[in-house]
Amino acid sequence: MSNAAKRARIGTVIKLLCDRFPHTFSLHNPRPLKVGVHAELTAALGDAVPPGDLQSALRAYTSTAHYLRALTAGACRIALDGKPADTVTPEDEAVAKKRLTESTKGAALRPALPPAGQAGPETPAKRATAETDKSTVASAPKRLSLADLREAGRRRREAPA
Repeated sequence: MSNAAKRARIGTVIKLLCDRFPHTFSLHNPRPLKVGVHAELTAALGDAVPPGDLQSALRAYTSTAHYLRALTAGACRIALDGKPADTVTPEDEAVAKKRLTESTKGAALRPALPPAGQAGPETPAKRATAETDKSTVASAPKRLSLADLREAGRRRREAPA
């Protein structure tokens, strides 16, 4: 399965969670989830969502910058019914800050993509001229046909051992 298809499935599951549990899941204003919410979701959703998709969706949801910023010490964690379940510990906050810092460092190291509709900087592959294209084509070996392969096999069998 392609990455785009995986992201689409995860997005569908997250949308389902936001629709089915609006007091718990929100894309724009996420709140810390109760520890162990995965087991509750598995029981509540039954066979509606494959377990792997649910796990991937929860991982994606809890890895967003909005969610990680919501994990501040003393903040209420929310159960599936939207009621407070417990609180975020200082250790949880420290882990969230570390993950947020790592994700922003990773984003800074990746090359920025050009805005949609604009071409990015030319790569050497894009700068290829007609002359280099011709030389590449000229130096490429001839592609063998089925008849060529059969002839080569016949010659190999007839060759003295």
